[in-house]
Amino acid sequence: MIAKWLGKRLIMGTFVLIIVSFLSFFILQAAPGNPAVAYYGGNAQSLTAAEQERIEKAFGLDKPIIYQYGTWLREAVQGNLGYSAKEGRPVLTILLERLPNTLQLVGITLFIVVLISIWLGLHAGLNEGTLLDRGLSIFSVASSAVPPFWIGIVLIIVFSVQLGWLPSSGMNDIRGDGGLIDRMRHLVLPVIVLVVSHVGIFARFLQDCVKVENSSYYVQVARANGVAHREIRSAILRNSIIPYLNYVGVTIPSFFGGSIVVESLFGWSGLGQLLVKSVMVRDFSVLMGGVLIIGVVVILCLFVIDIIMIVLNPKLKRGAWQ
Repeated sequence: MIAKWLGKRLIMGTFVLIIVSFLSFFILQAAPGNPAVAYYGGNAQSLTAAEQERIEKAFGLDKPIIYQYGTWLREAVQGNLGYSAKEGRPVLTILLERLPNTLQLVGITLFIVVLISIWLGLHAGLNEGTLLDRGLSIFSVASSAVPPFWIGIVLIIVFSVQLGWLPSSGMNDIRGDGGLIDRMRHLVLPVIVLVVSHVGIFARFLQDCVKVENSSYYVQVARANGVAHREIRSAILRNSIIPYLNYVGVTIPSFFGGSIVVESLFGWSGLGQLLVKSVMVRDFSVLMGGVLIIGVVVILCLFVIDIIMIVLNPKLKRGAWQ
């Protein structure tokens, strides 16, 4: 039964990856420019038509798009994502160098967002009409309306330029020892930007779930029978956390999307910064490899959240193992 459930998840994840890679491939192919830009930069405009045709033939771009995608997919399944036109190195090697930095940024941010949003959402939902309840509603709308890059710029001006407390870019101080403390100092501002962008929405979602549970029939009966407040609150949180975790799962891609902006703004050497640079030079192989790697990571995160939800909810467990 467990093997059957794992098989279903694996098939669904593979199908999603194929769809995402398929759409990404065709969107990138439709974008203006050519791979000669990655090789020659600004000098690409001086290439003759014959030279550009030779480069396109070397990349297989003279073939039909379906044929190109099939070739790329076949090689990707075998672990070959091609070579970077800009750096001349294997794409997989480049991506694996950058992936830990992005996972560090996204992982720390997600952990902090979940902790803060659970505390805020639970207390705001249980104390409807209070200042915390109304303030969280206002903050969630405001934080989702403000672009992350604007928040980042404000933080850089205040904490880096004016106060000089924190570094404004990079991952390590060139004058430092490159240790854990130095890395954490460089992480502070990027993490704050991502946390502010997500924590209000997450807390607001749990807040609404808690309000629904708090006004439900079983809670009213429990209160009428004199059940302890601690037990009632525990039951409300337990029933609210399932839809909350599901919401966390479906919004995980937004953390990687936000990391693209944050990494570019703060010079954080991760996948997001790499993809932005690859777009500028149209390094097609790196772009497709990056999309695939991020897709795999997101699907693995969803898989872990599914397992957590099944463990917390016996009904889901029975349904999953059938």
